[in-house]
Amino acid sequence: MKIVEIYSSQNNLIKFIVKLQNSKFRKLNKLILLDGDKTIEGLVDDGVLFEYIFLKKDNPFLNKIQAKEIVFTDEKILKKISTVKTPNAMVAVIKENNISEDIFYDFNKIVLIDGIKDAGNLGTIIRSAAAFSMDGIILINDCVDIFNTKTIRSAAQNMFKIPVIHADMKLVKKLKKTHKLISTVVNSDIDFMNYDFKDKFVIAFGSEANGLSEEVINLSDDKLTLFMDNNVESLNLAVCSSVAFALIKLNQRFIPS
Repeated sequence: MKIVEIYSSQNNLIKFIVKLQNSKFRKLNKLILLDGDKTIEGLVDDGVLFEYIFLKKDNPFLNKIQAKEIVFTDEKILKKISTVKTPNAMVAVIKENNISEDIFYDFNKIVLIDGIKDAGNLGTIIRSAAAFSMDGIILINDCVDIFNTKTIRSAAQNMFKIPVIHADMKLVKKLKKTHKLISTVVNSDIDFMNYDFKDKFVIAFGSEANGLSEEVINLSDDKLTLFMDNNVESLNLAVCSSVAFALIKLNQRFIPS
């Protein structure tokens, strides 16, 4: 473990960390920038090895941290390398894990997210999917970066509890051989609450702005609608998917084994 002190914003490492706020640069280097204290604290508790972690000398988590390089710094630097206005107590960098598409063929409950742009919504979806025991999430059609710092903060300590990958329709079509593709739409005749999720499935959600793509809808085996009361026309995507995951878990409790 290397320990250094950096208090200058002109330091080359600080400049490098700032560049990781750019999605293309982050992906090129296969690194993930973490600037949410809850997420970092959770990873510290899990014994994750950080590439870098930036913090003040009096940080209470110091003795628990495993990192290739610990960087002691001050609030000015923490603010510069963070993506939030109010700096966190820690900023960290970890390596991006390679998740193979092949593991999804063995999953029973897969979430498909089509064209989502809002990082906060994606983080909430990941958090809810982990909470209600979905197996994995596939993002298609130019979705927001999985490891956007806002996504990570919204997912809180749950970001790495469920596999999430960017893919394309080729994977979806392959999964169709073993899984039902179920689309959530606003105008079907089938109430989500009355559907039996007894088979292996992929449940698809579209963006709030555009909904599901025609390709996904046309490929679907079933189309479901979450019927609502009081003339409520729609729900926020993250809220809708969270309700859906909870209903799926409840539904499967009553399916005979």
